[in-house]
Amino acid sequence: MTRTTNSGYCTVRLDDNRQGPVGLAEKGIIIATNEDKVTEWLKGLLLPCMRRVHTLRYATTVKEFDSLVRMPGMVMAFIEIDFFGEAMIGCLERLRKLRPQLRIVLFTVSGIPSYEAARYVYWSGGGYISLRDRPERIEERLKAMFESREYIPKCILLGIKDYDLLPTIPPHLTHKEVEIVRCIAQEKTIKEMTYCLKVSVRTVNNHLGNIYRKFGIHNMVGVLKLAVTQGILPIDELRSCCF
Repeated sequence: MTRTTNSGYCTVRLDDNRQGPVGLAEKGIIIATNEDKVTEWLKGLLLPCMRRVHTLRYATTVKEFDSLVRMPGMVMAFIEIDFFGEAMIGCLERLRKLRPQLRIVLFTVSGIPSYEAARYVYWSGGGYISLRDRPERIEERLKAMFESREYIPKCILLGIKDYDLLPTIPPHLTHKEVEIVRCIAQEKTIKEMTYCLKVSVRTVNNHLGNIYRKFGIHNMVGVLKLAVTQGILPIDELRSCCF
C-alpha cells in the first residue's frame, strides 16, 4: 500500500510494503521495533519533520532489519534501544563499521539511565531521543536531525564524555575491555560474551588476558573489586557478584 501525505513541511511518501528497493529519487528511513504501536507512535512524530521525499520501512526482527539496511538509499535508522537485546553494543558497533553512511538514532519508550544510553550512543555514533519526553522537545530534536544539526541531549553528551574518558584511568582499559569487565560483572560466560559483543571466542580470551595483565590480577573477583575502586565500573552495575 502506498499513499501520499501532505505534512507541514513536505510531501512524504509512505510505503507500508517492507519488500523492494527504495526509489532512486528517495531516501529510506527504517523504524526498528517489535511493537506495532511504537512504530505508529514514532511515525506520527516523524512525518511533520521530513523535508524531502522519504520512504519509511519497518523492521520487527533483527533479520528484517539486516535485510533492509543492505538496501541502497537507506540514510537513517530509528532503532529502539533494546531492539538487539543483550547484543546491542556489538550490533551497533558492527553496524557503524559496515554502514558508516547510515545515521543511527536510538530511541526509548521506557526509562533508561542516561549513562546506559550514553554507552549505546557512543557505540552507534548516532543520536538519541526518549519518546517519554515533552512533545515539543521531541519535535525540536527530530527537526535538528533532519537538518543535520546537533541532536544529542546534554545529559547524554556528558555521559558520552565520561565513557570516552574511561581508557585514561589506570589500568587504561580499552572500551571493548571495559565492556568485557561489565560482562564479567553480569556473570556472563565466554560464549555469552561473544554473543553480546559480536566477537569470536579467541577475541574474548585475548581481551581477558589483557585485562588480567593490566590489572595484575588473575581472578575475576579481584578484577571487579579494582574496577569499582578505580571508577571503571560503577558499583550499581554489579548484579549478583559476591565479593
